[in-house]
Amino acid sequence: MDYFSLAIGFFTGLFVLHMIYYLTDFGQVGLFLKEAERSSLLLLVMAAESIGYIQTLKYETMKELGVPENTIKTTKNIDDYNFRAWKMSSVSKLLGSYPDRYKHIPKYVNWQTAMEVLDDLHKHGQRSKDAKE
Repeated sequence: MDYFSLAIGFFTGLFVLHMIYYLTDFGQVGLFLKEAERSSLLLLVMAAESIGYIQTLKYETMKELGVPENTIKTTKNIDDYNFRAWKMSSVSKLLGSYPDRYKHIPKYVNWQTAMEVLDDLHKHGQRSKDAKE
């Protein structure tokens, strides 16, 4: 009987320890995913800014080279369509990369809401930096 209660206590301790490790890992993975999400969104924003700048240079160069205005407008419309498609695709691929158990973490569904989330994260980060100073 004494060995039986000792065995039950041992296995109960193992179970409790396993649950503590599981919950700790779950929280750490969640924090890691949030930071990876923020970094990914920042990279997407930097890429979008670069694409926008390059497109602006392209239109100015086309204008300087004497390309007809109608061709520039057509090119701009095609570029705008492709840029919007890239934005939607990049956000949907980012959302699709989350493991099933962490699908609740993202607070956005498209480019616009992703940028709003990123702005909120930036504002909260700025407030905590200002509070430290």
